Amino acid sequence: MLSSFLITQRLVYGDLLLDAIFPFFLPAAERKHFRVGLNTDAQSFGEWFLLVTGMSVAVFLILCAFVLALVSVLHIPLPDGICDRLKLQLLEFLLRISNEYLGDLVELLFGPVGRNYLTRFLVALPYIFQSRPPKWCTVRQETIAGVRCRVYLPSKEMKKSTAALVFVHGGGWCIMRPNYYDGAMYSLMARIGMTIISIDYQLSPEVQYPVAVEECEAVVKALHAEKHAEFGFDPERIAVMGDSAGGNLTAVLAQRLRAENLNIIKRQILIYPVIHGFDFQSPSYQSYYRHYNGTSLLNPYSMARFYLLYLGLPATRENLRKITENRHLSRAMRNSPAVAEMLNHNQLPQEFLQKEDYEPKEAPEGDKELSERFEKLLEDSNLSPLVAKELAGLPPAMVLTCGFDVLRDEGILYVRKLRKHGVATKWSHYPAAFHGVLNMPVSSQRKQMLDDIAAYLRQNL
Repeated sequence: MLSSFLITQRLVYGDLLLDAIFPFFLPAAERKHFRVGLNTDAQSFGEWFLLVTGMSVAVFLILCAFVLALVSVLHIPLPDGICDRLKLQLLEFLLRISNEYLGDLVELLFGPVGRNYLTRFLVALPYIFQSRPPKWCTVRQETIAGVRCRVYLPSKEMKKSTAALVFVHGGGWCIMRPNYYDGAMYSLMARIGMTIISIDYQLSPEVQYPVAVEECEAVVKALHAEKHAEFGFDPERIAVMGDSAGGNLTAVLAQRLRAENLNIIKRQILIYPVIHGFDFQSPSYQSYYRHYNGTSLLNPYSMARFYLLYLGLPATRENLRKITENRHLSRAMRNSPAVAEMLNHNQLPQEFLQKEDYEPKEAPEGDKELSERFEKLLEDSNLSPLVAKELAGLPPAMVLTCGFDVLRDEGILYVRKLRKHGVATKWSHYPAAFHGVLNMPVSSQRKQMLDDIAAYLRQNL
């Protein structure tokens, strides 16, 4: 390839340089002996045709060589064990070029909020032209308790249950919309045949914590109190499901309603949920650095940026770096019994503590200014469900975690605490899955997860 590239360069540019430089040293009669490239002295139409064709082929070869060289330089191989590897390798590369590299430039020019707008735009592109819903499903845009919602209603033939599923989408509280999950919702409805209501809560940084929490709570209360009649489901058979940040909102919602003695939610399903923001050096975060560092899969910097935008704190590069180094915690908080337990990695399965994936880190000194602002928020169970002191009485849960996900360990710790407090909890772990697989079309891993969720709902709701 290199030799072809150099020869092509000689053919295209060699004689041009010869004519530009050698007149100072050689007469025209002598220069002709040095010509080996394309005939740039063409006179007839045929000669010009050959010249243009040759130049076009040469330029095409140069561009191909350049593209191949660029791809080879920027290529980051994904781990062998990850699902949908070939499709994901291409999608990851495109997203990295646009959202990571271009995103860094946009952030430099317009700040983290500008970068978040870019991410929203890029994420929305695949959904500009959406297919119509299946004939057996009606999709309606509704406003419930002042909050926009996307309602999926099964036809009479498709309806298999009088229960309802409330879905809370992910996206770090800052990106994504309910219609981006249409494919997953259609697939799930085909399995369970029940009404699905997807909450289109307001995103950060336009609004900040706890607006999303309050909006989700208002919708669920309204569905239970009055809207159930309009949508044709039993108000005593409501399950809530969320992925990523939506899983965080789902867990928080279950705790808030339990605290009010409202037995509205019968089941909660948490798909690779955000559970706490205390530890950015857990084994699952370290696994990112060791096995797929630099890729556009959910990474520590993105997670830190989402937290800061959601909480209304400065999402500067310096603050991102401090959080990813766990310097957003003071030594006093780190040593408190409750936080020390969360930071105890020995609670995790031993398979996640192997040398190739994990190395115990010495606790860094916390940043005084950042920790003072961050810690007060992290101690609130409305942000970090894991800090709740009492979980007894929560609705039974299903928690799904993925092997290639920085949030893996948070989900596992929440499973452990739920069970410790007597909450019936089903944990389903998918070693080959990655964060965001719910949005991967034509994925055998997504199909398996949806099959498992459907089976859980059929058996328990």
